[in-house]
Amino acid sequence: MLCKEGREPKRQQADRVMTDTPQLEDASFRLPEPDQLFPAEHSTHPPRILLLYGSLRKTSYSRLMAEEAARVLEKLGCETRTFDPSGLPLPDDAPAEHPKVAELRELALWCEGMVWSSPERHGTITSIMKAQVDWIPLSAIGGVRPTQGKTLAVMQVSGGSQSFN
Repeated sequence: MLCKEGREPKRQQADRVMTDTPQLEDASFRLPEPDQLFPAEHSTHPPRILLLYGSLRKTSYSRLMAEEAARVLEKLGCETRTFDPSGLPLPDDAPAEHPKVAELRELALWCEGMVWSSPERHGTITSIMKAQVDWIPLSAIGGVRPTQGKTLAVMQVSGGSQSFN
């Protein structure tokens, strides 16, 4: 029913489902082919998971949480490796050939998924966690980024505004 101005009342407009999308090209929306979703060959090894944590404290809750995640993942059949960030230099403060950087990058290439566990500090991840993420190269190695196509789980320990977890 139209109102006296010749348009639909706002209530009827809100109830109507919008189906017209002239700004979108239908050719851009295609259903994926099932053979493109799954690899032709299945892996012959357990899933490889790299765990990173963002605290150097001896009793770090984020490290403990990463260790617990590793135990659970191993029970589920995964192979896990945990990177110890102690001794990792700040990005741009050491060459990429630094032993800790090389170790992290090798692990990033090895894994098929990652778990990141960090304390909350000033509303974000710690600089220790950020340094690890920054050292994983964004430039292509063999045409593929080390994080491309991998599963990522993010965990954060939060102890309040003055968190030292």
